[in-house]
Amino acid sequence: MNPETATRTTSLLFLATLIVVAVSPAAARAGARAEAGRSSVEEQARKLVETGQTGEAERILRQALDAHPADLDARLLLANIYAGSSELSQAEHEFREAVRRHPESARAALAMGNFYVSTGSLNQAEQVFSQAVRRYPQVNELRTQLTVVLAGEHKYKEALVHLRLIGKPNDPALLVRNYRLAASIYSGLGDKSGAAHNMESALAVMPANLQLRLLASLTEADAEDWRACARDVAPLFAENPIPKTGLLLLHAQLATHQDFTRTLQTLRALNLPDDQRLDLRVHSAEVLASADQHESAAQEFQDAVAISNPVDPTLLYNLAVEQYAASEFEKAESTLDQLRREQDSAEIEDLAADIEERRGDSAAALRSHQNAVTLAPNEERYRLALGAALMKYHAYEPAAEAFEQATRLFPYSARAYVGLGMAEYLIEKYDESVSALLRAAQLDSNSERVLNYLGATQAESPAGPSPSALDAICGRAQTHPRSSIPATWCGALLFRKAYLAGDQPGARSAIQRLRFATTLAPKDPIANCFLGRALMWTGQNAEARHLLEVCVQLRPESAEEHYRLSRLYQELRLKQAAAEQDALASRLSEQPDRDEDVAQKLAREMLDERQSTDAGK
Repeated sequence: MNPETATRTTSLLFLATLIVVAVSPAAARAGARAEAGRSSVEEQARKLVETGQTGEAERILRQALDAHPADLDARLLLANIYAGSSELSQAEHEFREAVRRHPESARAALAMGNFYVSTGSLNQAEQVFSQAVRRYPQVNELRTQLTVVLAGEHKYKEALVHLRLIGKPNDPALLVRNYRLAASIYSGLGDKSGAAHNMESALAVMPANLQLRLLASLTEADAEDWRACARDVAPLFAENPIPKTGLLLLHAQLATHQDFTRTLQTLRALNLPDDQRLDLRVHSAEVLASADQHESAAQEFQDAVAISNPVDPTLLYNLAVEQYAASEFEKAESTLDQLRREQDSAEIEDLAADIEERRGDSAAALRSHQNAVTLAPNEERYRLALGAALMKYHAYEPAAEAFEQATRLFPYSARAYVGLGMAEYLIEKYDESVSALLRAAQLDSNSERVLNYLGATQAESPAGPSPSALDAICGRAQTHPRSSIPATWCGALLFRKAYLAGDQPGARSAIQRLRFATTLAPKDPIANCFLGRALMWTGQNAEARHLLEVCVQLRPESAEEHYRLSRLYQELRLKQAAAEQDALASRLSEQPDRDEDVAQKLAREMLDERQSTDAGK
């Protein structure tokens, strides 16, 4: 079991053990009372049960009850004999008879409730204990058992109410039991920190108890209190190195950035059968990979591959992933070649494309992307990855074709339409671009990322903003007044429209919207930069200066914004400041790749998203 699986089962372990532990003290005390007051008949019956003569024991107890029907000890003994022989209906009858004849006896109620717990009839046990608690509110054992049952029924809020009314026992075993019960309840309520705190309290009562130490470690891991987890599990692993505690310690050390090499070495040195050794290598690799320790994870997967017979293709693929993440590109390619020889797949080609791209071989990367599409023509992610890669390498016509094919195969894919819209914009199919992006906005109405791409293309379109795009964005701003993205692009496009028409009075509405957008998102470069431009164009230079200075702080790599601020400084006759901005603009204009354009941004986002999706599988 790996640490994540272990932590998920912690609350179930609590409950399973708690019910057993909770029942046992009650049964022991009931037995002790019966022992103190038993008759010679009861003693004889017990000896008969011990020698396997339960039928004879039942006979003499039944005779005793016929003579003395109110003998509680004899009736409870008979009920327990029936229960032990799986004669449950007879046992239930005797327990009920005991309660009926002795309504004043907390012991009778406790015995009947525990019987129902032992048979899994928690609803009936709840009824018995609830009635008994109302009758005997000061009897802690009754309330404790009711709390256990409520927790078993997932009635955690009710259980917590009763838990807080239970007195603190002096017996360490009972105190530990109550802390464990509390941990189970808090875990059920989703309060992982509360569960961990109570397990730590239980461990403080019995610090030498190894089971408590392990359970405390598991609850601390579940609460992501990794320092406490490392503290508590380290002695366990040092005393008895086994995979379960070692993996938990490894996870805790990685999470707290401690040196994990000794733990990993000890795990690797464990003498285990091959199947257990393989399982350990895989789990340790997964823990290391989740902590971005890719080189060590690759080594663990490499060992797992060596152990497995025949070689598991999934292990080879995971090995290639970790080798790629560790920048061991040649090794990763070699591993993928081994997989290809067995059986190629779209997933293999997709990873190969990433590796080839990192090695600077764009032609090979594109071939691998195309191979992935050929091998899995009906999987959306490979077609989108091909389109994004073509766009990244400025092959806009083929990118448009790839995205168009994707929209035909996946007509409800917003991402496919975004890619198509961007590619068509770059090959100057402006109307088609707007249609595709508007379709994407319809398909992904809850996301405003599409509006970003639509607004960015329309703000730079030579023909000016499309009326349909302007209506869609400003309509969204109207229906979502507290959202900054539609407010920003609505103002930006209204300004662009007024600027191209030479309509300075018409820019007032744009300025008003952009001012509002900057209140919604004070650090948004689009809102600040476009508001600065609009104010400068309408002659409001003093305020424009402040906005454009904010703009270049937010977009320091933009030659265009530095050049615009330089012009404003010239109008304000700030010659030195104008010269400095002009020099910055000139230097940045010589480095065009530093300011990522919108197409490259889309390509990068699509490829990054695809890699993130793959990593989560």
